[in-house]
Amino acid sequence: MPDETARTYLRLAYSLDRRWRKKTGSRLVPWDLDPVRLPPLAAWSDLDEALRRLTKLTRETPAGFRREWLKDHLPTLRAVLALLRGDVPTLPEQVRDFYGLPTRPASEEELEALRARVRRILHVSREERVREAVEAWEQQYRVPRDAVLLTMDKLLREARRGARRLFELPRTERVRLVEMRGSRNTGYCLYTHDFQSTVKLNVEVPWTEPALRDMASHEAYPGHHVHQATREWEYLQGNFPREAAVSMAADPMGPVEEGLAENGMVFIHWDRSREDRLTLLLNRLRWGTEVNLAWMAYREEPRKELLRYAMQSGLVDWKQAVRDVNYAADKAWASYAWCYWYGTALIRRKYEKMDGDPAFFDVLYWRPYTVRLLEQAFRRV
Repeated sequence: MPDETARTYLRLAYSLDRRWRKKTGSRLVPWDLDPVRLPPLAAWSDLDEALRRLTKLTRETPAGFRREWLKDHLPTLRAVLALLRGDVPTLPEQVRDFYGLPTRPASEEELEALRARVRRILHVSREERVREAVEAWEQQYRVPRDAVLLTMDKLLREARRGARRLFELPRTERVRLVEMRGSRNTGYCLYTHDFQSTVKLNVEVPWTEPALRDMASHEAYPGHHVHQATREWEYLQGNFPREAAVSMAADPMGPVEEGLAENGMVFIHWDRSREDRLTLLLNRLRWGTEVNLAWMAYREEPRKELLRYAMQSGLVDWKQAVRDVNYAADKAWASYAWCYWYGTALIRRKYEKMDGDPAFFDVLYWRPYTVRLLEQAFRRV
């Protein structure tokens, strides 16, 4: 690889990923389109020197998309390096440095407006009864455990047809569905190469059919799988920097990737039925609640207050509230909730303003945008 900038960035990313896996057991680099896995840097001093070198190379890069992309990633690399050394950045520092997002909490006024819309859909007049109504609705649409994979497979095929009306996807692209057990994750997309993905689905989770529809559109069509497939196509054509082949979980591209996937149901018009509209409202409400739970955990408020807020604001049962509070208490991951909350809103606003114009998708899918660069691109269309 003759490009020193790309080589330096990729070696740093692979080195941080290796140390992250040792520390947390999870992956820092969930997607990697580069065919060459460069050797990681062994010593902390090597990582420090690589970061210094990358900073200098960024300053020397000609003005344009690549330099701005690198500039947005430098604070992320510094913050992740500090975290791995044990100097965990505060929640506001993570939100700002990892993702390039504002640190403010979700507006309680907006969350209340979302709950009011949920009440109207469920025809519940009293606020204190809305959580019971949501639980009854979820129970009504519960999918038997032995039918989860079959239902998901059917929904993936339907979502694929919807995505193909938006994109001329390669004929060879495919998603393989695999069940998962004993995991804290509900599921995820593992994109490899050649327009192929594996979607792993936790069959031990109590799924509803509307939630599986959301999962199919988020993880596959037109969400993460399609997004990575379009990025691989552009990458193979040489249309964006080689270092952008790597997506890190703590990364200013994260809000774009998650915001795009959270809007997947809207993009393929799975937002017309009562069930789909309710699913989208609950998703939005619960990620906003998660953002505020992270702030409460950061302020070290009593756990019982966090649990009460999770149930009351997010309209979830006790078991889910415990999972939500545990997520909010994770000092390395709680900030990721901002990717869903702010990324979804950023992309939804522009989509609605452009009324589904094909130019919107041309902008959103075909370049490795950070939040700042996507905002600039949206202003030009």
